[in-house]
Amino acid sequence: MTKVDSRSLNETLEAQNTLLELGIPAYHAFVRSYKAHERSVLDGMAITQWKGKNAKEAQSDYRRVADELLRELL
Repeated sequence: MTKVDSRSLNETLEAQNTLLELGIPAYHAFVRSYKAHERSVLDGMAITQWKGKNAKEAQSDYRRVADELLRELL
């Protein structure tokens, strides 16, 4: 899941659980929506290069998704 409102994490977890209960594959990791994503693009940088408010959290979200994807592929 992407663009998850960080103020509504319970709703995100409920949606994930519903998908899994219905047999629909879903990653456990998700990407929260931060202004950092918009600002890094405006600065011409990937979120992994950008420094600023919530940059570490945004980077961490993408890394968790990538790690989960790699575990699934290997």
